[in-house]
Amino acid sequence: MPKKKKKTAPEVDAPAVIQVSLPADARLTVDGNATTSTSENRTFVTPALPQGETFQYTLRAEIVRDGRTVVETQVVTVRGGEETRVPFNFSNGVIAAR
Repeated sequence: MPKKKKKTAPEVDAPAVIQVSLPADARLTVDGNATTSTSENRTFVTPALPQGETFQYTLRAEIVRDGRTVVETQVVTVRGGEETRVPFNFSNGVIAAR
């Protein structure tokens, strides 16, 4: 008698979740779009992404310290249905010219 194949759930598109930690007074943009959150822990949820594929988002945080604007940029790779944590500590930040 032939064995029955197990049915597997089809892969479904799902958003990725990006958890960002940074100083509460830092400004954050995702792919050039400003976010409105102002806490130390911020959550960005992507649109639904095809399962099994990777996508990249550019996160840019800037903060004013001692009268100077310090900028840190990170390129984050995400997958649909997964959570990614991104810390900004400004240890390697670049001072932005204004």
